[in-house]
Amino acid sequence: MVRNFLFHRVNPKRDILWDPMDVALFEKCIKYISNKYEVVPLEDIAFTNHLYSVNKYATIMFDDGYKDNIEYAAPILDKYKCKASFYVVTNCIDNNTLTWTHTLDYLFQHTNKQKIDLDFDFLPTELRRKKLLSTDDRIFYARKLKSALKKISYRDRRLVLDRIKYSYTDVKMPKLMMNWTDLTELKNAGHYIGSHTVTHAMLGTMTNEDEINNELLQSGNKIKQNLGFFPITISYPVGSYNEQIKILAQKAGYKLGLAVKQNIFNPYKEDLFEIPRIELYNESWFKTKLRISNTLENIKKIIGYK
Repeated sequence: MVRNFLFHRVNPKRDILWDPMDVALFEKCIKYISNKYEVVPLEDIAFTNHLYSVNKYATIMFDDGYKDNIEYAAPILDKYKCKASFYVVTNCIDNNTLTWTHTLDYLFQHTNKQKIDLDFDFLPTELRRKKLLSTDDRIFYARKLKSALKKISYRDRRLVLDRIKYSYTDVKMPKLMMNWTDLTELKNAGHYIGSHTVTHAMLGTMTNEDEINNELLQSGNKIKQNLGFFPITISYPVGSYNEQIKILAQKAGYKLGLAVKQNIFNPYKEDLFEIPRIELYNESWFKTKLRISNTLENIKKIIGYK
């Protein structure tokens, strides 16, 4: 039984749409978790009997590859002698560009343009053409659009994202990602670096096997090229995967596949290619502790909340 705790960003600067975990809250989390459990990289215990130890182990994981992972999170991990795993989007590392999910939010939050025209018949009618006269209008719209984009095909999603980028060229995108030097530093400090695909593609919505293999293999090979090893772990972006993805990931050379699921990993019930993780957010310490203990999810199950 292993509690896998998932983080993305750790930063003192707030963001309405993409709020990082506050640095003080992150330290509270790491102190609390390291006091209750033995914190180890999942990759160190996944193929040992330790995986089956009840309530002994926890892991710390980061998705995407943000620069604040090494600026703010790594010193705290070092303070509490915790090793973590960092799963990176290799195109984002190569080019210092945001994931498509973050790009979408940032464009709508910072553009000065007051309308969007997405005349695609696969989108809900209310999202195709919109006047967005204020920042609040754009933020509200972006939240609804992102939810819709997660439910459509990979190719359709790319069409929409390309149109948005073309429409909002007035926005200068920030440089927020780590580079290979940063990742080498983390690796040398004893942390693990794994794959989060090439482009942060929602693998479960893809049907072209060659495109799926490209996301799986090129990301792993890029890590091998820069860090000297092909990673054993693939973290599925947005928790999107299916049986085909699990099979192709294994064929590509991965040995572990990470989902989200907000639950404790029970190796007696779940296989190594759909390992659940508990995502932690920038919210109250009371609620965060409920997530860490898995009490919040148990309450939801009891009351039938989805």
